[in-house]
Amino acid sequence: MKIQRLLFFAAVFCALLGYVVLVDSPLTKKPKTASQQLVRVFSFPESAITGVEIHKGTVQVKLTRHGKLWEMSIPSRATLHPDQADSLLSSIAGLIKIDVVGEGTSELGQYGLNNPGMSLTLRFEGAAPVTLLVGSNCPTGVSMYGMLQGTKEVLQIGTLLRFSIDNLLDMYARPASR
Repeated sequence: MKIQRLLFFAAVFCALLGYVVLVDSPLTKKPKTASQQLVRVFSFPESAITGVEIHKGTVQVKLTRHGKLWEMSIPSRATLHPDQADSLLSSIAGLIKIDVVGEGTSELGQYGLNNPGMSLTLRFEGAAPVTLLVGSNCPTGVSMYGMLQGTKEVLQIGTLLRFSIDNLLDMYARPASR
């Protein structure tokens, strides 16, 4: 009787081992592909940008590239620190389209895009400018809504762009509070 029980458990063990080796083995599993590729909002490199205009509330800032340096001409003339300019440009050029939350919608008010609190116009040499309208934060607060002017696609984008712009405005465009 003990040999029959031993043979039974040996058969069960071999069956389970065969299942693990043939079906559940990491070698037989297909690698998972990213369900969603990271897609940038803008398809150009940051080196292609020759000018940036930022409108946030009543504050307007105009930046122009002169060689490797960036100069602010509005509200006052100043040369941006290279690290500050690089940070802003990388957050613009690296802006990721997290999701498309509305397409062809006329209900832009729910995204804060009827009268956007911020807009960003990018200028290029020999090309038409591109304007990104930035609306309100998403309910999670981790992302915000945006829309390229002239399109009907409402995007969910990261808040790093707003942080970079606020940082620039705090350093160069807003009066110091006392």
